Amino acid sequence: MQRVRFAVLDVETTSGDPRVGEVMEVAIIAVDGTDERLRWSSLVRPRTSVPPFIRRLTGITDGLLIDAPRFHEVVRTLETLTQDRIVVAHNVRFDMTALEHEFARTGLVFDRPTLCTERPARRLVPNLTHYNLGSLCRHFGIPFPAAHRALSDAEATASLLEQLVQRFGLAVVMEGVTSWPKALSA
Repeated sequence: MQRVRFAVLDVETTSGDPRVGEVMEVAIIAVDGTDERLRWSSLVRPRTSVPPFIRRLTGITDGLLIDAPRFHEVVRTLETLTQDRIVVAHNVRFDMTALEHEFARTGLVFDRPTLCTERPARRLVPNLTHYNLGSLCRHFGIPFPAAHRALSDAEATASLLEQLVQRFGLAVVMEGVTSWPKALSA
């Protein structure tokens, strides 16, 4: 993947609606070309309790979050690890919307170029029934042991990105890079 710099990320939130949910887990894998530079993940303690549906989906409980930092305590790490990188996520709109709202609550703006792995997959592998991360991992033979945990999802997304680039070329995959258009004002 030449020397393009990516920040493959995933967030888990307290709601299926990223505009109202709070981030409760975040993971980033920084990749330069094909070289992983670092990985970082953190639980994040939201202001509200984790709803039962989200607990069942993620396995994240209020007890796991009791000693976790608040979002404002990890925001600078997120800024640093994504600086000068293309933010990659599967269904990037969800992750970026959640982060945009969390950053706005801290008085900051989160505005990065983005790449959604779902979009090139739909274009380049047109005959699949489903394009969720699990379905694409099965299609490409990528291990995916723990869906809906941030680090596992970020690892699977990084592997999916690598597969797409190997099979179809970096230039073709990079056609999906966009500027995140909805940055909220601080």
